Amino acid sequence: MSLSVTKAVEALVRSAAEAAFPEECCGFLLGPTPEDFEVLGRPVVVEAVRPLPNGWESGERTRRYQIDPKLLAKVEEELSGSGRSIVGFYHSHPGVPAWPSPFDLLRAWPCYSYWIVSVMEGKTAGSRSWMRSEDGESFIEEAVEVA
Repeated sequence: MSLSVTKAVEALVRSAAEAAFPEECCGFLLGPTPEDFEVLGRPVVVEAVRPLPNGWESGERTRRYQIDPKLLAKVEEELSGSGRSIVGFYHSHPGVPAWPSPFDLLRAWPCYSYWIVSVMEGKTAGSRSWMRSEDGESFIEEAVEVA
């Protein structure tokens, strides 16, 4: 299980996370649509990211993020027929490790990668990626490979 990203993609996500601090940032991970998208543990390749506004209420953005479903539908429509799709999501965890919270688990969808970037005192302090288990009860870590 792996999430493969370019150095440029990694730099964009880290920059977004630092710029949003002390709030959470969020966005889409875009890449080729895997033929076996529904198979847990299949490799995921990220070619680009789409930064998004954090749609959560302003007072809660330090520990929550929300993506407008209209933006999700718009990007899926843009990518339709291109061989690319939304393969996951990224968000930051200000002041805490890159470990998914119980809230993250409640909102996670199957098949997608969830790349979390930890930001401590305004600087990125590591990242980890996760996929929701088939039963929805936990996350399974996937390696992040920067090419």
